[in-house]
Amino acid sequence: MLKIKKSETTSTNLETTTTNEKKLLVVDDEPGILLLLNSLFSPHFHVLTAESGQQALDILRGGYSPQVIVADQRMPGMTGAQFLGESRKILPNAVRVTLTGYTDIKEIVDSVNNGAIYRFVGKPWEDSELLETIRLCFEQYNLSTKNAELEAALERVSALNAEKNDIMGIVSHDLKNPISAVLGITEMMKPSSGFDISLQDYQQFAGLIHQTATNMLELVKGLLDDHWLESGAMELTLTAMDMSMMVGFVVGDYRQRATDKNIALHCDAPEGMMARADERRLHQVLDNLISNAVKYSPTGKEVFVRVRRHENAIRIEIQDQGPGLTEDDKAKLFGKFARLSAQPTGGEHSSGLGLSIVKKMVEAMNGRVWCESEFGHGATFIVELPSL
Repeated sequence: MLKIKKSETTSTNLETTTTNEKKLLVVDDEPGILLLLNSLFSPHFHVLTAESGQQALDILRGGYSPQVIVADQRMPGMTGAQFLGESRKILPNAVRVTLTGYTDIKEIVDSVNNGAIYRFVGKPWEDSELLETIRLCFEQYNLSTKNAELEAALERVSALNAEKNDIMGIVSHDLKNPISAVLGITEMMKPSSGFDISLQDYQQFAGLIHQTATNMLELVKGLLDDHWLESGAMELTLTAMDMSMMVGFVVGDYRQRATDKNIALHCDAPEGMMARADERRLHQVLDNLISNAVKYSPTGKEVFVRVRRHENAIRIEIQDQGPGLTEDDKAKLFGKFARLSAQPTGGEHSSGLGLSIVKKMVEAMNGRVWCESEFGHGATFIVELPSL
């Protein structure tokens, strides 16, 4: 039978307890001891009591989350060690105390191994010593919680530091090297360089400078987009949009590029496919995915872009006949700075940021994106947005 006794300063209603309140669960099969312990603790803590390990587990499963659990060791049905071991599965961070007048070494060892016991208290006890022990248990809980928060913060700092190193590597390779190449080209183009540069050479150099600058600008824009998305500073305006019009517009942008690579770019986008999205960000998502399909497809292949209604959503499918994805590729597909095994077939540039940003933007529009692929048999990227 569950026992709940409270002093004037503590409520018996679980729903009225605050998250900062010191909550204590006491388990003992002797009602008289429970009464004594409740009287001792209730002026200081929010106390619930139970007469068996099973009743105590029911209390924990019911949502009561004490910072400290006190349990008698020698109880029928379920020993204190067994109960405390089970309680760890529900509240792994609670501080546990065993009350025992039983000196069997094996059971004490079991309590330590299974229940992660912080303190042992012998029967009979001194009230002042027991109160001080429980007070120290709450301090230990607070300390362990702060340590866990500190460890989590250190992990976040470590992750941010690793990301910073990735960014520095990107800046070093994808910005520094191209800038150095542009500087070298412009030095050669100077009249005082001593090189005999023809008009055709100038035109070729100008094209290289333009393409290099475009690639660097795309990288910088990608880094900025990723930063604004993660910081929550990027604002989206979700409006009703005709997916067929948007898809047709972006496909049109890539027809010439596909033709230049002898790739057939097909578009099947029936009218009236309405969904809610941010126009600018959806354009960016589709631009990235269709660009990738053309970029990674070999000459002579086909790319299919389809718009379909699926239950309460509109699906946009971009299917290519490229090399497909390995299992390793799939595991890191939407990760930041991911470098996949497939390479652009026409020497195009890739920063490794695109798909990471695509995923964040689609999810920010309350949608989802995924890829279906078998290695050696192309890939299909699917964007799904809520339909209207």
